[in-house]
Amino acid sequence: MSASEFVFKSELWTAQYTGIKANTLASFSKALREVDNDTIYYHLYRNLFEYHFLPTEYGNSFAYWLAENGFPILAEKFSAIDLMECTCLDHVREEMLDILYGNSESADKICKPFYFIRAVRKIIDTGIRASNLKEFSMGIRRVGTHSLFYHLVTSRLSYREPLNDFSRWLLEIGEEAKARRIEKLDLMAYSLYEVRERILDILEN
Repeated sequence: MSASEFVFKSELWTAQYTGIKANTLASFSKALREVDNDTIYYHLYRNLFEYHFLPTEYGNSFAYWLAENGFPILAEKFSAIDLMECTCLDHVREEMLDILYGNSESADKICKPFYFIRAVRKIIDTGIRASNLKEFSMGIRRVGTHSLFYHLVTSRLSYREPLNDFSRWLLEIGEEAKARRIEKLDLMAYSLYEVRERILDILEN
């Protein structure tokens, strides 16, 4: 993607059961150490990718499971992980393991099982391009929410820096104010449909 053209991409997910489940904190911690990054990715971002299928107080399915099984403090700490600052899943994995460390008294409490799912992802080219701000706004209107997810979330992990694709391109064409406003959007507080409207408001006003 050059500075003169923005290429809109999207991503598709297929959920694949890993064969790993946990029904205690001890087995949950062990599984967190062993599963691959695509599994960590699925459970951290599924809530945003699938339009906030969890209650809003839980930012990810790990936190939801902890809350369901009587670990509200751990659930709160897992929900507080800032996914928009995440540029490396291994670092998030270590952060979660650090949160769980030291809960030996309740480590063997029997819980509802947690099934670890892997996101099998495919990145596609939508065929939509933009070479100026007007075309960029039109592209934002046309693409699906999974394209928004790819450019706002996945790109941070791909580039390993906390800057999304949209803001990166806007900076390249000299639209720094718009880039910074988009970068400050709280993606966890809104659905991707609402995020689209906020981005369009920034771009067109």
